[in-house]
Amino acid sequence: MVLLRDVTSVVAFLAMAQSASAFYSKTSGVLSLDQKGFKNEILQSGHAAVVEFYAPWCGHCKNLKPDYEKVAKSLKGLAKVAAVNCDEEKNKNLCAEQGVQGFPTLKIFQPSGKKGSPSVIDYNGPRTAKAISDAVAERIPNHVTRVTSSKLDDFFANKNETVKAILFTNKGVTSPLWKALAIDFLGSITFAQIRDKEAQAIEAFGIDNYPTVVVLPGGDKEAIVYQGKISKDDLFEFFKQIAPPVKEPEASAKPRKEKSKKTEEQQPIVVEVNDEDAPVKNKVPEPEKPKVEVPVLADKAALTEACLSPKSKTCVLAIIPAESESETFTSIYNTLLHRTVNAFNVYKLASSSEHAQELLEKLNLDKSSGAVVAVNARRNWVRKFEGDITNEVEILAWLDAVRLGEVKKEKLPAGLVVEDKEEEEHDEL
Repeated sequence: MVLLRDVTSVVAFLAMAQSASAFYSKTSGVLSLDQKGFKNEILQSGHAAVVEFYAPWCGHCKNLKPDYEKVAKSLKGLAKVAAVNCDEEKNKNLCAEQGVQGFPTLKIFQPSGKKGSPSVIDYNGPRTAKAISDAVAERIPNHVTRVTSSKLDDFFANKNETVKAILFTNKGVTSPLWKALAIDFLGSITFAQIRDKEAQAIEAFGIDNYPTVVVLPGGDKEAIVYQGKISKDDLFEFFKQIAPPVKEPEASAKPRKEKSKKTEEQQPIVVEVNDEDAPVKNKVPEPEKPKVEVPVLADKAALTEACLSPKSKTCVLAIIPAESESETFTSIYNTLLHRTVNAFNVYKLASSSEHAQELLEKLNLDKSSGAVVAVNARRNWVRKFEGDITNEVEILAWLDAVRLGEVKKEKLPAGLVVEDKEEEEHDEL
């Protein structure tokens, strides 16, 4: 006999196991955030950050994961690399507030003059570790003072009692590492940079190799030349012995309140597990809602109006035999309907119909078999699906790639898009 408390324990254990297998592990370097963590780690931080808004089922999120983890390692200590699971109920408001319309969405947060209100930049560049890292590094705030030989005395005289860290370098730009350290010790150490071309300053300090870090402890204390390894961790520890770093708010979550015994003693819970990977929930499943059928473009006029006019939104056209593959596309259509914002209009065309045959011919597609294409008449392109048209996972992954602009596009053949009649102008002579 299985007691209720045993079933409850199993449910709790399975739920814990499910949450434990996080999309990004703790060792990945990617911060997994909820609403509170996002506020503390991103909005209130003085550091630049990149945040991925994702869903664990998303094929492109899975493809991005290895590169995103490389970004976290590349920017460790320089900028924050975080992720928000928009599939979790507790994060849906946050994702909506941030205007997330598809997955994965990458946003770069650059601290502004007003704490808690960083500038937000949508990242639409290449989804490679280097490209993302470079884009974030460019937006690390720069609190480093550039000092020339002519301004050296003024630099020393200004707040002479404070600690100053000077980087002597042969590079013209300020490195992300030096900028990040300036943020870490903002208010306690003034960070500066002197170029090798500043002969008077170089001679005054007796610098003969680059890079060299010199610390002026303040007042009449002697200068300290850093002899350690040039790395973020080593330099941070060195500076920490001289002055305290900035303390940022911690993203600590309050423990959840335990359920009262009264709640647990309510009606028995029936737990059915049909899928080993499916999360277990303590509730009776709701009756399945009927699926919405894919709209059919029955004739050429309907096709033209929906997809082949100059102002048409991107259309995904499933050109298939009327009696086959309908389940696959019905499922795909309903998946797209439940996303935050639909990037496409999805339609079916019976492949035997005259307008479908004409379209297949103009697009140089096999008229005897089915096809799936994405068409944007306004931008004059077509993208063709080359996989298995019965495979829902493949098609959804392809649609994500289309949305991200990662699928090869071809120009639509001349004459396929029906031009609107030009309206008369009334504001010219």
